[in-house]
Amino acid sequence: MHTWKPRIAIVVSHPIQHFCPQYASFSKMGIAQIKVFFASALGYKKYLDSGFGQEIAWGNLYLEEFDHEFLNNGEIIQPSQDIDAEELDEALSQYGPQLIIGYGYFQKYQRRAHAWGIRNKVPLAYISDSERRQKRFVVKEWIKYPYLHKYYSAIDQFLTVGNANEEYYKHFGVPEKKLARMHFPIDIRVYEKAYSNKTFLREGVRARYSISNDEIVIAVVGKLVAWKSQQHIIEALKGLENSGTRIHLFIIGSGPMQSDWEKKAASLKNNSVHFVGFVKPEDLPSFYAAADIYIHPAAVEPHSLSISEAIYMGCPVIVSNRCGSYGLDDDVQEGKNGFVFEYGDISGLTRTIHLMVSEPTLRQQYGQNSHELAIAFQEKAHHGILQYLTKELTGNIHESSKETAL
Repeated sequence: MHTWKPRIAIVVSHPIQHFCPQYASFSKMGIAQIKVFFASALGYKKYLDSGFGQEIAWGNLYLEEFDHEFLNNGEIIQPSQDIDAEELDEALSQYGPQLIIGYGYFQKYQRRAHAWGIRNKVPLAYISDSERRQKRFVVKEWIKYPYLHKYYSAIDQFLTVGNANEEYYKHFGVPEKKLARMHFPIDIRVYEKAYSNKTFLREGVRARYSISNDEIVIAVVGKLVAWKSQQHIIEALKGLENSGTRIHLFIIGSGPMQSDWEKKAASLKNNSVHFVGFVKPEDLPSFYAAADIYIHPAAVEPHSLSISEAIYMGCPVIVSNRCGSYGLDDDVQEGKNGFVFEYGDISGLTRTIHLMVSEPTLRQQYGQNSHELAIAFQEKAHHGILQYLTKELTGNIHESSKETAL
């Protein structure tokens, strides 16, 4: 017996290394037809990333595992607000989706998909990591409120990534019934394998940097740019020089602030900072495995992919209150797998690190809680959200059929 499968179009600027594994999972489930429309081949083809300061191509995109189409002749186009693909309208018309999933409203390409869905009465789903925790100009928010309120009113489902993201949508008038928690997907196959080999990976990285098992390792991942504020961890380590435990900090990433922060790190006498540089996504799990604590001190961080990865590898987490990754049922839950400190409060960060350094049982429990949370979140991101959308679409199609028959 033939089973009807809804056609879902995913419209995204370019292959993104942590979303492509999700598309592969969706396709493997076999409960919906999935096709991804890319406006750019950036990431699939090598490009210069100005933030990292080097050429990058992602190796874990799984493009052979899901149906996709590169528009704009497969050119490399930066995903700025001006990115577009005029042929998207025709491509969607030929595909005939029952649902369009888009990412944000900033790009012309996404607004084109949004307009096509409205014209053709096709339901729209929306993904972003927007939040209201970072400091913004009040006037700017006031000006864009009516635009976003109208734009969001045409969207049928918001696939949310966390508590702060949901608070953002509600601020712009989105009702609770339109919110469906998805969480941020990670490359689950890589991380499942890595977690099963965690002890081996941990020992390997620590041996490479001559770090004994009784020394504490803190990790932070991200471009070395001012707003990531990795230097705050270095400043906190100065206050922990005489803690009795040697602490190592892995700063993973590259960028223009590296020389400034190397100078700060040079003043440390007992603790050490290792500037690891850019690490390929498939090699990152080893560094999370080696870490006892993951810290994200950023001034601007909507919903950190690295935090989603770190908790899967069993890291307890400390984040600044500007980060969109903490909440009652988000990646970082205070009192369960992490702590939140006020951005820029170095003494507060220092106290929290000292607490975690001096309480190995707490670290172990928080780390176990992190992994358990992450398993549930990734199950929803890779399977649960598509089951939900397919059920909704199937129900809507059946209702439409009944109305037509009447």
